[in-house]
Amino acid sequence: MFGSVSLRELQAFEFEDPEPQHRHVSHLFGLFPGHAITPQHTPDLCSASEKTLVKRGVEGPGWSTVWKTALWARLLKSNKAYEMVKHLFNLVDPAHEGDYEGGVFSNLFTAHPPFQIDANLGFSAAIAEMLVQGTGTDLYLLPALPRDKWPDGCAKGLRVKGGVTLNLCWKQGQLHEVGLWSTEGDSVQQLHYGENMVKASVVSCNVYTFNRNLVCVSTESLSEEGSSC
Repeated sequence: MFGSVSLRELQAFEFEDPEPQHRHVSHLFGLFPGHAITPQHTPDLCSASEKTLVKRGVEGPGWSTVWKTALWARLLKSNKAYEMVKHLFNLVDPAHEGDYEGGVFSNLFTAHPPFQIDANLGFSAAIAEMLVQGTGTDLYLLPALPRDKWPDGCAKGLRVKGGVTLNLCWKQGQLHEVGLWSTEGDSVQQLHYGENMVKASVVSCNVYTFNRNLVCVSTESLSEEGSSC
């Protein structure tokens, strides 16, 4: 209640959003980088978050673009995330750049204007979110991969929450192989890919390799790879 006015009555008021495509998305912190909003546990909040992002649109400076890329990835919307990636790589002429339009200069520094390093640093994090998402106990593999745009690829040395590192490869838009290990102590992870889920007990300094069906096909010691383990 606000005085004698209920929240329900406040929600019924008509109002005009003064700047629906504003570059800031701080109210979605719980979606990314936080984990308070997830498709698995809070689908209604994810639906609300999606409506916000649609209203915010594509335009915005580099740092906002990569944040929205990661947000779309957390919502498992691969095409939307890829759309933001494409927007980031719009070539900008420094002599004719506009305010808060984003894009990159010819040296790949991201435009604001002027140059801001936020987007350059955040870009790798956003791409990583498209390829793997970790909560500390769950690992979601290729959750927002734009399969028709990036049908084949590999990513190595991705660190996820919980001290786990992984390499993964995909072919024809589908998971091919994933290897994971930890040097920070033992860990138990639930691996998710599509409808498949398996529990993996990760013993420190061992490398576990799983195939596309999340079947563990090999276990090796990191010490055999020249690690300090």
